[in-house]
Amino acid sequence: MKFNLQQKKPYKSLGKKISKFNFSANLWLFSTLLILLCSFTGQAQNITINFKDASLETVLKEVARQADYEVFYTQKLLKDSKSVTVNVKNSSVKEALNQIFKSQNLKYTITNQTIVVTAGKGEDVGNGQIDIRGKVLNNKNEPFPGVTVTISGTNRTSITDFDGSFSFDNAPSNGIIECSGLTIEKKSFAINGRNILSLIVEDKISAMKEVVVTGYQTIARSNFTGAIAKIDEKTLNENINTNLMTAIEGRVAGLMFQKNPTGAAADKPILRGMGTFSSDQVGYSPLIVIDGLPTDLTLDEINPYDIESVDVLKDAAAASIYGSRAANGIIVLTTKKGNGRLKVSINSDFFVSTKPNIRDMNYASTSDLIDFEQSVYNRERARFSDTATMFSNYGDIGNSSIKYYSPLYQLNRDLEEGKINNADYNSTVAQWRKNDYIKDYSDNVWQNELRQRYNIAFSGSTSKQNTYVSLNYDESKGRVKYNSSRAFNLYAKSSFQVNNWLNATFGVNGTYSNDDVTDPDWGKYDIQKRYERITDDNGNLVISPFVGTGDGFTSSGTINPIVARKLAGLSGFKSMNFNVLNALQEGIENQNSLSLRTFANIKAKLWRGLSFNTQFQYEVRRNDNDQYYDINSYKMRYAINALTGYNPTTNAYTYVEGFSTGGRYEQSSSQASNYSFRNQLDFNQEFGDGKHSVSALAGFEMRETFLPRTIEQLRYGYDPVTISSAVLNNLALSQTGVPSYIFGSNRTLATVSRTQKEILHRYFSVFSTASYTYLSKYNITGSYRVDRADLFGVDPKYKNRPLWSAGLGWNVSNEDFMKEVKWVSMLKLRTTYGINGNIDQSTTPYITATRRNDNLYQSLQYTNITAQPNPMLRWEKTQSTNLGIDYSLFGNKLNGSIDLYHKYSSDLLATTDLDPTVGALTRRINAGALLNKGVEFSVGSEWYNNGNFRIGSNLVWAFNKTTVEKVTRAQSVASVYVSSPIDYFSENEIYNSLYAYKYGGTINGYPYVLDENGNPSITFDANGNPISTSIKTITNPKALVNKGSLTPTYTGSLSQRFSYRQFDLNFLFVFSGGNVMRKETIDMSTDAVNLAGITERYTTAQPNGNTRLYVDLDESVRTYAATISSQWRNSDANVVDGDYIKLRNVSLGYNLPKSFANKIKMASAKFTFQMNNIWYWSAAGNRIDPEVYSANSGTRNLPLPKTYLFGFNLTL
Repeated sequence: MKFNLQQKKPYKSLGKKISKFNFSANLWLFSTLLILLCSFTGQAQNITINFKDASLETVLKEVARQADYEVFYTQKLLKDSKSVTVNVKNSSVKEALNQIFKSQNLKYTITNQTIVVTAGKGEDVGNGQIDIRGKVLNNKNEPFPGVTVTISGTNRTSITDFDGSFSFDNAPSNGIIECSGLTIEKKSFAINGRNILSLIVEDKISAMKEVVVTGYQTIARSNFTGAIAKIDEKTLNENINTNLMTAIEGRVAGLMFQKNPTGAAADKPILRGMGTFSSDQVGYSPLIVIDGLPTDLTLDEINPYDIESVDVLKDAAAASIYGSRAANGIIVLTTKKGNGRLKVSINSDFFVSTKPNIRDMNYASTSDLIDFEQSVYNRERARFSDTATMFSNYGDIGNSSIKYYSPLYQLNRDLEEGKINNADYNSTVAQWRKNDYIKDYSDNVWQNELRQRYNIAFSGSTSKQNTYVSLNYDESKGRVKYNSSRAFNLYAKSSFQVNNWLNATFGVNGTYSNDDVTDPDWGKYDIQKRYERITDDNGNLVISPFVGTGDGFTSSGTINPIVARKLAGLSGFKSMNFNVLNALQEGIENQNSLSLRTFANIKAKLWRGLSFNTQFQYEVRRNDNDQYYDINSYKMRYAINALTGYNPTTNAYTYVEGFSTGGRYEQSSSQASNYSFRNQLDFNQEFGDGKHSVSALAGFEMRETFLPRTIEQLRYGYDPVTISSAVLNNLALSQTGVPSYIFGSNRTLATVSRTQKEILHRYFSVFSTASYTYLSKYNITGSYRVDRADLFGVDPKYKNRPLWSAGLGWNVSNEDFMKEVKWVSMLKLRTTYGINGNIDQSTTPYITATRRNDNLYQSLQYTNITAQPNPMLRWEKTQSTNLGIDYSLFGNKLNGSIDLYHKYSSDLLATTDLDPTVGALTRRINAGALLNKGVEFSVGSEWYNNGNFRIGSNLVWAFNKTTVEKVTRAQSVASVYVSSPIDYFSENEIYNSLYAYKYGGTINGYPYVLDENGNPSITFDANGNPISTSIKTITNPKALVNKGSLTPTYTGSLSQRFSYRQFDLNFLFVFSGGNVMRKETIDMSTDAVNLAGITERYTTAQPNGNTRLYVDLDESVRTYAATISSQWRNSDANVVDGDYIKLRNVSLGYNLPKSFANKIKMASAKFTFQMNNIWYWSAAGNRIDPEVYSANSGTRNLPLPKTYLFGFNLTL
């Protein structure tokens, strides 16, 4: 029986997939983009006007309307203006204004999309009284709100509004205007009889090169007491960035990116060490904030071209206001916005990543592996009287214990059974020695990774609106053939100045990605023996009759050559032939992801210095995956054979009805969403002629996260043409199975999980923060927040624990006694203390259970308790103390910061033993503590600049030590400390330590370790042979030694810049160390080894100081091989340092001369060539790269590829 499915067909192109998306969603996105783009049109409009004897005011208003400009004038100034007669068509704004003002005794200027009308030359200023209107702008021609404007010699003052405007009536025409404020350099301007003033002030923050953006507020660094690092747009754009993480790497002291050694997941940022034992549940990465609101996006998912600056908040003063999500620090991202006339920025980047260098894996050669495998065969063969007896252990058709054996084993078997002669054997082996499966794999399966990225951004502003829109397309081909990805990103944000007291911002950020991912089983380059081949010398596919890989869908195992040969003679079974190039095209999974983030922000000025701000953000992510295996794919052929019955007597075949008539189609769909809603009041005011400055805010925030159930379906007998599948008895197939002729017993078929769950969490918070500055010298800051969530204990005292911080700052350089210290440009001392928290969403205060059906009696339902109640569940708490110095020396040529911190994390959730009478043996409760101590140092300098040639450097360095202060569950078995140091730890020890057995020595190739009393784990007889009955497993943790941290204790980077005329040369070195790793050793408990050391092992013929391998062990001790091997591999003799230095990237950029760029109608153009991962040095030696090395297991992974990049940026 078959039935139709209303679902997508596999193998759709990107274009087709996009076309299948919901039409209304597409229309909404398109309309949003269209509306935002239309906001630019006013800036590009030409002016067409026709007036006769019209007033100047009327004509100017029409020009402003068409150009979307603002006109700045006074009625008094226009009172004596002449009437205007003008007729222009499709003229620029400037051309039209020149015609309008040619007969006027007035002049105009255009500043920041504003037409400013002023008195003409030669007009007598006099000593009269005039009305003044003006604007205060920063050095980027942006409005500067909150500036104190004073008429010198009087007590008349005004504070600039949102648009930087101010006004005075009856001001002295020859007076002086003074502009002052905590964030600007005090500056005076002569009125000179002008009614309209445009005043540009120097931003004091930019002089100190930093402004703090905490997400809740923007504040001058001089008024801030917390530890913060800023990365500006110039630094972010020094190099071509693979993603935002690479843009940040090496720029912030104390921020490290933990690489996944296998490359299976994105790097994870860690700031100032680990603050929790629950890395999987709580997480240890900093909170990501975009334009003031937290997001669930990760750094690698954010378009780096949309980011204007990055602020990394490290301590409690900055982070406590975000509550329970910010104990690990915060990364605040500020996105770009429009500035002035329409600007179009175009980026195009091309990446080529080379294939991995397989030599770095330290593998033995094909010839050495053949010799080793032959030794293994000889050793095994010697244990049996004849060939048939030996190979009977590998099973045959109808035997449930079928085991795989290699082509070399089969070749030896054929020789001993007389099927081939010695000449055939020797010629075959000689040919095999020339083969190299890994080289074949590299040549035929791997390819240089190619990536191309295109980004176009439109930005601009007028006096009434500010808009930024970017479109990004990213396409890549993976290292393994048939792997590819495509992603499209839209970011659009527009702010509107509704009137002089109301501002509104709306935006959307959406990303759609479509990936094709091959079956991970075929991404392994060791799925066949080293002496096998993928293609012959002519490029033809080499078909293998069997391979040591099953289907993964059934409970069947692997087959061997004899089984494969017999199946080939049975017409009712499918071929088991295999070639990886064919298999790679089978079962390609198509992964689709759509994420949307919409946001709105409304600011209203309520009163002098007081404003109201409301923000809303909604995020949703949807993932749809589908995978299809054709009926003739290797895995489906294997699965069909595994579930096929056969009667040799009647030659009758039995198939699972419907299963063998089509392919396998699996589909899953998941979704997650969250929203944040925040309201706050902001107050910023100066008192006493600028002596006192107060900045405060208070508000509340609501947040919800929702994870609906995942929808999964699995169909067999699937036909992609008719979109139909077979109806199977999945319950019977998955539990009872069907008789299998090949494996001699029933084999089952896996089905999708039947467990369904939905996760909903809600949070409510109130918060406040305040800062006070006196005489621009002394700072006091504080913040307070209370979080409520549905995850905390039932007792109110656990629900309402406050999170708070306090800080002090001293701007030493502003003191009078520092005025004579000319070489100190800026010096600030600061200290903070505060309490933050973490939350574990996997633990609840209530008992939880799932409802299940009995497998035998379907009508019988019961509950399965999944978690015991924890009524005292509370936040993990982090107390943080920070002492810091910010400095700028020698005329701001040398600047940086030094921070010391003490971070104590308590009430950490840890697995703890319970009284068995409560119904459980263990429970995760708040019972642990960690201590992080560290120091951070950063220094930067533009230390040489003669105009044409410039040299600059930045150095960051950080040290961190994480110690386990409290743990209530001490393990009694040494092996768990050795194998899982992030799950098992001891008090007063370094967290994530490398624990090792004490090495005793090696006798006759047998290594031994010492127990807690110093006794050897192996006793030897007088001839140096091990006494098997004496071999013991070391179980007492006291026998272990702590060799140090597996996590680097110091990290840092050196960024070196050279610029000569239009050329920029940048180097980024990164370094890390203070940690240890296990040395790579060969496993002594198995013959499945392939490292180069197999030729240097201890043998009877080669009695050197090395260890034996499994093939060389005495029969009496082979039972203990796993114990000997584990204790040797994990002994302190096999520990190396993890320090390294890397040249992460080097880039050469060329900036097109502005004179030439202007000739071709461009504002700027830059071309960049860059190389990544060019060189490294490692203390471990032997071509070990610690970044992609599994430090605790002592195993290598594929090295990071060298990447070559070319990109250009054009600004129109």
